[in-house]
Amino acid sequence: MILSSKIRANALVEKKEGLIESKSYKTYYEIHTPFNNINDSTPIILLAGGPGLSYTTLTPLFNLAKGRQVIAYDQLGSGKSTRSGNFSSLNIKDFMEQFNIVVTELDINKFHLLGHSWGTILGVNIALEYPEKTQSLILHSGIANWKKCLKERRKFEKEHFPDELKQIIKTVSEGFKPSAKEMKRFSSEFNRLFNRLFYCRAEYPEYLLKSIEDKDVGTNQLIWNPENNKEMATYDICDRLNEIKCPTLILSGKYDGISVGQASLFEAGIMNSKHVELQNSSHYSHIEEELRFLEHVNTFLKDVENK
Repeated sequence: MILSSKIRANALVEKKEGLIESKSYKTYYEIHTPFNNINDSTPIILLAGGPGLSYTTLTPLFNLAKGRQVIAYDQLGSGKSTRSGNFSSLNIKDFMEQFNIVVTELDINKFHLLGHSWGTILGVNIALEYPEKTQSLILHSGIANWKKCLKERRKFEKEHFPDELKQIIKTVSEGFKPSAKEMKRFSSEFNRLFNRLFYCRAEYPEYLLKSIEDKDVGTNQLIWNPENNKEMATYDICDRLNEIKCPTLILSGKYDGISVGQASLFEAGIMNSKHVELQNSSHYSHIEEELRFLEHVNTFLKDVENK
């Protein structure tokens, strides 16, 4: 049930936001609709990463609303939706249920999907569950096989990590037992270097900084901590990728240190797919190479709808 909604508008786009209540949680959503949407183009639904991060991490993608309706919502345990303190466990099926509630309440019968990172896991499962409704799929810095991803990260480390990062790893792994203060310093320096090179190579925009600061770590741990979630610890969707028949665009950054080795798995498994690697990007290519990223997405969507 839609609890509330509010409409704002500027010269080009009407923005509607609201809350949907269902069972024990509420979902915050936004719909950006171009005033010149004469052709009634199929809407695109944005699926953020994390989980635990707000859809606002995908803010540049609202530029797509110049030509079509763009829909985004805060997934379970993130942003303005119900947070992790209300959940004892979370699994893919819970996020699938939330998606179904959103499209049902908003009366969306056909859609394009764009998922980032964790959002690609949700996007692939939606495309498998709703093949008739999914007009196309865009997988951005995605995950297909979690164990292979972790294995490929070790190879990536040897090939791409600078000496500073390698030295921190070597110091901690060779029997040196740092104090809590030293460990905090090592961790801080490692994260600073890693994030600058392999997470987002551009200056962090304010909306990303705010979303990271507001990240619901509890939600993230309910999914990615193997002690909490056996399903995700062994996640592997590769055997089902051949069931996806809709046109699929796979986008990845050359220096992505998070979703390592995954784009090739998607490309090999999904027959009607195309892979584009952005050469100056890591995990956030929609920020690092915003214009080029949007150009690839717009061209892909136009090609899908012109066929």
